Amino acid sequence: MTTSTVPARFLGFDLPTSPEDSVDKVRDRLMRSQQARAVRRPATPAVKTTPDCLDALLDDLLDTPSINTSTARPSSAGTSSRAITLSRRYMRRRTASLERLSHLKPDDRDSLLAAAYGARAVGVVDRDRMEERIAELHAIYPWLASASTAVMKHMRLRTFTGPAPLHTPPMILLGPPGIAKSSWARDLAQLFNVPSVDIDVGASNGATFSVSGVERGWGSATPGRVVRTMLRERLANPLVILDEIDKIPEQVTTSGGGKLPGAYEVLKSMIEPITARAWSCPFYQLPFDLTRVSWIMATNSVDRMPAAFLDRCKIIRLESPSFDHLAAAGRQLLRDSLPEDQRELGNTLLCEALHKLGKKQVRVSLRQVERMVETVVEGLSGPMLI
Repeated sequence: MTTSTVPARFLGFDLPTSPEDSVDKVRDRLMRSQQARAVRRPATPAVKTTPDCLDALLDDLLDTPSINTSTARPSSAGTSSRAITLSRRYMRRRTASLERLSHLKPDDRDSLLAAAYGARAVGVVDRDRMEERIAELHAIYPWLASASTAVMKHMRLRTFTGPAPLHTPPMILLGPPGIAKSSWARDLAQLFNVPSVDIDVGASNGATFSVSGVERGWGSATPGRVVRTMLRERLANPLVILDEIDKIPEQVTTSGGGKLPGAYEVLKSMIEPITARAWSCPFYQLPFDLTRVSWIMATNSVDRMPAAFLDRCKIIRLESPSFDHLAAAGRQLLRDSLPEDQRELGNTLLCEALHKLGKKQVRVSLRQVERMVETVVEGLSGPMLI
């Protein structure tokens, strides 16, 4: 399913693609100034501006001090001293931004320069297409209707004046284990063709370093997975999926035995719109605009989470799927796994097993349904001994 893209910047500072880019823009500024001056003063004899003249002016910009525009005369090339002064300031601003990258290795500089003007936002849809995709998601996960509805309402506001890239508010999916919270988020990203960043808190030492990265100067210094994905994909709006965020510790122990705040403190600065607009990456030590990033977090409980963090998120309370939802999910899995002539028998066996568990008032998760489907498929597909 295809979606559109739009140009979008996520670097929080002005950055030319190269020093030559600065020179070219200054040359263009000088040329336009000379042309505008000729239009304003048609009686003045025209002075032909040649590339050699512009190169001489560029040398003047780089090698001479500022010109007092109140006393200086127009240059021999027909370009006013005011244009030279403004161009000099422009050139210095552009080269100064390149100097901000002097502490980085060549590969790291290249990735930033490539993203300076090649970044984009993806998953751009109008309101009708957005609702179609959310309807598809709801058909797969009907028991997660409240989550799908929250995204649809948010996107209806963003598409009010026209097509817009996929974006969700910082969401916490709160519900029992095994109801496909993370799978729902991954399928949302897939339906809109938006790259996702999956971070399992329980498997990443509290997720602090996975989310934000490690500060330059440490032996394990590296950018966080969010910034790394944005630079690799040249993407302003990835969808970040944080699983089991209730397992984030209050503090993280470093290799040297020191203590650092847990990922909640880092996440607060990354999801709060004011601070996310110019979030400072510990590795690059430069500001990034994270306001287009979507955050979907899954958890079984919010009891131990800081109130300041919860206040910045939209909590979506979810229920376990009903018997009909479980049976429908099982039928879909059997449809993908069994030949057509065995599907009816497979559905019958699966429903009988679900009914028996229902009579015992045993809670059944989607993971259990998946294992039951695997058992049915193995039984129907394996060799029969007589």
